Amino acid sequence: MAVEKTDRLTRNMKDAVAIDDWLQDNPDRMLHAVKENLKLHKESKSDVKFMWNIHLAVAKKYTDNLREEAMKGWAEKLAQGHMPSRPPIGYMTAIQNGKRIHIPDPKITPIIQQAFDLYLQPNQTIATTQAFLAQAGVTTYTGRPLVLDAVHRLLKNRYYIGIIDFNNETYPGAHDPIISKEIFNAVQAKMHHKRPAKQRRLNPILKNILTCGYCSKTITWEKQKGHLYGACQRDLQECRNNKYLREELAHDTLIEKLDELICPSPEIVEWLVNQLENEYKTSNDAAEEYRKSLETKLERLSRMDEMLYDDKLAGDITKERYEAKHKSILEQIQTVKDDLSIADSTSAQRHEEAIDLIKLTQTAKDEYLDSDITSEAKRSILTELFESVTLKDNSVSVKYTFFAESVAKRSRKTKEIMEGQNMLNRTDKDSENNRGKINKKDLKNEIYPVWQGHVEYPQIYHRRVQKSKLSCPAPRYRTTIL
Repeated sequence: MAVEKTDRLTRNMKDAVAIDDWLQDNPDRMLHAVKENLKLHKESKSDVKFMWNIHLAVAKKYTDNLREEAMKGWAEKLAQGHMPSRPPIGYMTAIQNGKRIHIPDPKITPIIQQAFDLYLQPNQTIATTQAFLAQAGVTTYTGRPLVLDAVHRLLKNRYYIGIIDFNNETYPGAHDPIISKEIFNAVQAKMHHKRPAKQRRLNPILKNILTCGYCSKTITWEKQKGHLYGACQRDLQECRNNKYLREELAHDTLIEKLDELICPSPEIVEWLVNQLENEYKTSNDAAEEYRKSLETKLERLSRMDEMLYDDKLAGDITKERYEAKHKSILEQIQTVKDDLSIADSTSAQRHEEAIDLIKLTQTAKDEYLDSDITSEAKRSILTELFESVTLKDNSVSVKYTFFAESVAKRSRKTKEIMEGQNMLNRTDKDSENNRGKINKKDLKNEIYPVWQGHVEYPQIYHRRVQKSKLSCPAPRYRTTIL
C-alpha cells in the first residue's frame, strides 16, 4: 500500500490499529509513505515503528486541534445566541453586519405557525399535521416530504420559541421566535397526554371535549339503544358515583350556555362591530408608532451587543465583564421582543379575528343546532367559546373563555334592561311607551354604556384569548368585552 504521507491515510488510533493488524496478518504486505520515506511491514525495525508512531501522533494532533478550534467557534456563536449549524424548517440564513444569522423565512413561517395551531384542534394528530405540511409544500432541505418522526421533532423543537438546544446544552437564542410559549406548551401537553383508544365507529360532538370533574380524564362514548352515553374510565370512587351521561342532556346544557351569549338586539352587535372597526383605524397609527419605537430600540441593543463583542476581541474588557454585559443585553433584547410580539397583536389580522369571534358568539347556537354542520365544525365552535366542559356529580358544568364570559355578562345585562322597558314584548298599541322613538333613545343611553370602556384586541387561540397591552387614543364610545 502506497500513500503520500501518514495523515492522508489515517488521523485516528482506531484506523492505525486496523492497519497494524493488516500488516501483521501477512509478512508480504507493506505500507509505504512516500514523502516521509517510511516503509512499514511486519518485520520492520523498532526505529521505523517509532517514526510511524510519531507521524500518527502528529496526524491525530492536527484533527484534535481542528476540532478544538471549531468548538471554540461554535461556543462563541452559541454565546451570541445563534445556532452554529443549519436552522430548522421555517428559518433561513441571512447576512447581517457581516455575520451569518438565522431569520424567519417569510414563505414557510406562516405554514409552521398554522401547523402548531392545527395540531391543537380536536381530532388533529401528528399524521394530519404531516398531511397539512405535505399539502402546503413543506419539505426537508433535500426536497423530500416530512415523515411522521420529522413532524414530531418539529413540534418539539424549542428553537421556535427562542431557545437553542445544542449538544445536550441549552442556550438563549437571539433569533426571533415564531411560536408563542403558550401555544408551544399547549402542543407539548397534548403530545404527551395519554388518550383513550379512538372510537372509530362513533363521532360524537363532545369527543375529546367533555372531561371528568374528578379524574380529569376524557369522557368516552358508547352507543346503547340508539343513544350515546358517556363516562370516564371510572378509576376513582368519586367517578363511579357518576352515572352514565346521555348525550342529549349534555347538549341541552351547552345550548343553554350558547344562548346566554346572544345579545337580544342585533343593532347592538352591529354597533359594537362598527365601533371596533372605527377604533382600529384611529388607533392603528399610534400602534404603528409604538411598534417602530420598539424596533429602533431592538436595533440599538443589537449594535451594543456587537460593539461589546468587538471590545472583547480587542481585549478592552475582561471575559467575565463581557459575559455579564452580554447576558444583560440579551435579557433586554428578549423583553423588547416580547413587547414587540404584543404590539403585533394589534395587526389587522388579529383585529379581524376579534371581530369574527364577536360574530361567532351571536351565531354559535344556530350553527350548533344546524344538522348540516359536521361534528368537527361544532367541536371547533365549542373550543373557541368554552374553556372547559366537565362532568361532576351527574351534571355538566361549562366554563366560558375569558372573552366569551365577558360577552355573556353584557348580553345578560342587556336582556335585563330591555325586559325592564318592555322591549322584548312590544305591542301594536299606539302609545307613548310603544311608539319607539323615546324608548330607543333611552335604550341606547342605558345599554351602550354596558359595552363601553377600554378596547382589547383578543388573539384567538384554542381555549384561550390573549389580550393586547397597547393603549391607544379613544373615540367617544369605546367598546369592551372585558
